[in-house]
Amino acid sequence: MANDSGVRSGKRFVVVGGGVTGCVLAERIRQRHPDSQVTLLEGSSTLGGLSVRSEPDPIGWDRFYHVVTPQDGLLIDWLKRLGVADRLRWRGAHTGFYPVHTLHRFDTPLDFLRFPPLDLIDKSRLAASILYASRVSDGAPLWNITASDWLRKIAGEQVYRKFWEPLLRAKLGSAHNEVAATFIWSTIRRLYATRQAEGRREAFGYISGGYAPVFAVAEQYLTKLGVQVRKSSPVEHIADGPDGSTRVRTRDGSEIIADRVIYTGPSRFLPKLCAGMSIPEELLGRARSIRYLGVLCMVVKLTRAFSPYYVLNLTDPGLPFTGVIGLTTLVDPSETGGHHLVYLPRYLPDDDPDFDKPDEAFTEPFLSALERIGTRRGFRRDEILLSKMFRSRFVSPIAVVGYDKLRLPIPLVPRRLYLLNTGRILGGTLNNSQMIEEAERGLDEILA
Repeated sequence: MANDSGVRSGKRFVVVGGGVTGCVLAERIRQRHPDSQVTLLEGSSTLGGLSVRSEPDPIGWDRFYHVVTPQDGLLIDWLKRLGVADRLRWRGAHTGFYPVHTLHRFDTPLDFLRFPPLDLIDKSRLAASILYASRVSDGAPLWNITASDWLRKIAGEQVYRKFWEPLLRAKLGSAHNEVAATFIWSTIRRLYATRQAEGRREAFGYISGGYAPVFAVAEQYLTKLGVQVRKSSPVEHIADGPDGSTRVRTRDGSEIIADRVIYTGPSRFLPKLCAGMSIPEELLGRARSIRYLGVLCMVVKLTRAFSPYYVLNLTDPGLPFTGVIGLTTLVDPSETGGHHLVYLPRYLPDDDPDFDKPDEAFTEPFLSALERIGTRRGFRRDEILLSKMFRSRFVSPIAVVGYDKLRLPIPLVPRRLYLLNTGRILGGTLNNSQMIEEAERGLDEILA
């Protein structure tokens, strides 16, 4: 018997991946079809994906840095459904730049006018380009032009070379000349909206305790809904099953027979993971061709605050990381044991050989550079209590020119295998609220 969505009673669903996308999908399927069986498979020992801290936890906070804005309505709604929205803390946050040897605040119009790398004419052009980008309502045409060409067009060569290019290089590494203009347009729009939101200073927020307690509650919530949550269960193979079903095999050798499988991991893994399924070769070829952006991120625990900035943008090409994220300018230090945390990210394409280097190879270059940046504020090496490198090779696809046509569809094998992952995002910046939006948007297609 079928209900109004077309899904027969008692269908068996398997959701692969226990990040925010997988959790929301499992939740919504059970809510819309309480008579269906839903199994959530997560490879690690905790739910949360890139959002949560490591096991064991040496720093007392999440592995990677996250921020919430007032525009992240779907994330806030999800926190409300879990009963943890009271954990949100709203704060003001400052942004700085480190072009060469000096820190500069970059928050107010006066800060902007004082920014030394640009003369008055270039500052006017930069301001005009940001305002123009914030008012572009349709980003679809921007998939056909690189960010570098578009920024040169709207801001001029000098502004691009002194301001935009260093930022693109910092965020995208060697891929900065390939990315479509949609990438920078969507980033500008989100940040501009954050600054303008109701004129409020508390434009940035964090979740008290980090994301780990949120996903602990999410696991309890899903279990109560009737979802079978299986952690430490990495999926090794997805194949055709009997009578139009799908087999899902985990590393421990157990096998689940499902009617519909939703995969939320990197598209790059699909050809090998789903070798036993009849996915069209054209789709598999697209999956193989998608390049990913990854990140090396060192977290450093300090005895005092490194700078007054939440985000310190580094445009000095001689530095081994591309920003200093002062987490405890946003998060109350009482939540991190009275210590201060900074995150030092370096974004790289997934094929960069640095991903194969041991953590120790980065320790001295990163800490020496941090010391150099902080010299004028009296920072000393002995203020460092601990440093730890984290890495993720496949964070999100690189949004190259034409990626809107390369993006894989949600149904890979109709009525059997579906895809909902970071590769679905077009015209937006990667964040948890955006992933929830993609999950909500894809549900009707999955349940049709």
